[in-house]
Parts: sequence; structure tokens; C-alpha cells
Amino acid sequence: MQTGSFSSSLFLLETESPMNHQVWEFLLSGGIFMLFIVICSFIAVSVVIHRLLSLRKQAVLPNDVMEAIEQADRQFSQGDFSSATSVINRDNSVLARVARVALSPEHDNREEASEAVEAVAREEVLKMQTGLAVLEVVITISPLLGLLGTVSGLVSVFATFGDAGAEIPDPSILAAGIAKALNTTIGGLAVAVPTVVAHSYLSKRIEGMAVRMEVLMASLLHAYYRYGGGSFQMAAEDKAEGGSKGENKGKTTQARD
Repeated sequence: MQTGSFSSSLFLLETESPMNHQVWEFLLSGGIFMLFIVICSFIAVSVVIHRLLSLRKQAVLPNDVMEAIEQADRQFSQGDFSSATSVINRDNSVLARVARVALSPEHDNREEASEAVEAVAREEVLKMQTGLAVLEVVITISPLLGLLGTVSGLVSVFATFGDAGAEIPDPSILAAGIAKALNTTIGGLAVAVPTVVAHSYLSKRIEGMAVRMEVLMASLLHAYYRYGGGSFQMAAEDKAEGGSKGENKGKTTQARD
């Protein structure tokens, strides 16, 4: 049984080795320019993975925080301020951080609160866009590195035939040299095209999240200042604190009885 497994492994290695050999030959044929293209590909993959993890819905627009903001108007109308703020205060998502600024009692009116929210939201969106500039650089320089490698390879090919003097160059050798020189162009485009797709997806995702956050903040500010803003917050907190003291006092009296 073990002999059969070993034979199968050898067979797989033999069948995969030509492909691996072709890949390595393709990469090595590009020289130093192909090395830079490979580095660009690793950078692009790293940035895309990091952005996908950072732009998870739970990290930017968690459902519980959105639900609390959407229900804030109804809760505020009932004098309940703590239900929405408790969810917002215990969360550390992008939406919760901006919402805490909107509900800050330090602002005198809605205009000041709106300006503060806009400033914090812009800062958060810039953080969400971290790495997109790197992808833009990769998109730009990868094809250029491929083209530069191809031009350099063609120069070497024609220089070799030029040194041959009056001898007629073999067309097959010339064609093989040109094909080898074009490998870097293929490599550069192979890196740039997927990076363009990833950049477009991440940009649209950030744009959609920013628009959704803007709508939610407008709704939260409207509900908060509709019922008095900071004065409403202080009254609701005093009422909740008074109710808590009364409840504790009642429990103490019952305990003494």
C-alpha cells in the first residue's frame, strides 16, 4: 500500500515538473525587470488582502450599530437615550467612532456637530483608502517595467546578430529571442490587470460605505437635535440616574424591613 502511494507521488512530481520548469524559465528569462514585476505582484496581493480584511462589514458598518442608529429617533421620542448610546459606546467600528462624535454634548448646535462629524468621517475614509495609492503605483509601473524589459531584451538580441557581421542570422533564433524578450511585457500586464480589478472593487466598496455612513449620520443628527441635543442627553442621563438611585433605595428599605 505504501509502495503504491510512493509511486503515485513520483508520478505527480514527474507530471508537474515540466510545468514548474516552464514557470521558472519564464520568470528567469525576464532578468532583473521580471524580478521587479514579481515584487510588485507580492506588494499588490499583500495590500489587497489587508484592505479586504480592514473593509469587512463588521469592522466598518456593523449591523447592530446601524440598527441602533436607525431606531434612535423612536427611542429618543420615548426619552430613551441609553439604548442607542450603549451599543455605540461599546463598539469600535468606523461607524461607531463617527457616531460618538455626533452624540457628543460638547457641540452647541447641529451645525457644529455636522462639521465635526464631517471632519472625522473624512479622516476615517482616508484611513479606509490606505494602500489604494500603492495599488495605483503597481498598476502604472508594472506594464512599464515589462515594456522596459522587452526593449532591453530586443536590444540584446539585435546586438548579438549585429556582432555576427555579414552572416545571415537564423530567423528561428531571432524569433526565439524576440519571444523571450516579450515575456516581461506579459508578466507586467499579468500583474497590472488583476490589480486594476482589485483597485476598482475596493474603491467602489469604500465609496458605498462612505455614502451609507453619511446617510446614517444625517439621520442620527436629525433625531438627536430634534429632541434638544445636549440638553436632552443630560436630562435623559439624570432621569436614568435618578431612577437607578430610587431603585437602589427601594431595595435597601425592603432589606431593612
